[in-house]
Parts: sequence; structure tokens; C-alpha cells
Amino acid sequence: MKSNTLAIGFGILALVFIVVAALYGLGVLQILTSTTSGPHVKHAILFAVLAIASLIAANFTRERAV
Repeated sequence: MKSNTLAIGFGILALVFIVVAALYGLGVLQILTSTTSGPHVKHAILFAVLAIASLIAANFTRERAV
């Protein structure tokens, strides 16, 4: 299913993942972590990968100009 609306949704989701990755990387966000201080690099990497996957999905779902 190709839809520009779906592609924009994936783009917005990627932006959210980038913000969350940055917050985990800076140590500001502490949700579902075993320690309560410092940066959480593994979580930051996970959300960065999810952002990249969302951008790839957005590329596949957008309508192409003919």
C-alpha cells in the first residue's frame, strides 16, 4: 500500500525516535532502565536504529512521481 500520508506518519515517528535517542544518550530519559543516572547508550542506539528503519519504511510507502 503506497500512501503519502503513511510516509509522513513514518517520518514523524522517525523524528520522535531521534528525540528519544538523544534524550537517552544525554542521560535525561530514564524509562525502563536498570540504573537511574547517566547516559544509556544501548537504548540510544536502539532508538536510532528504529528511526532509520522508520525512514526506510517511509521511503518504501511514499508514492512515486511518474
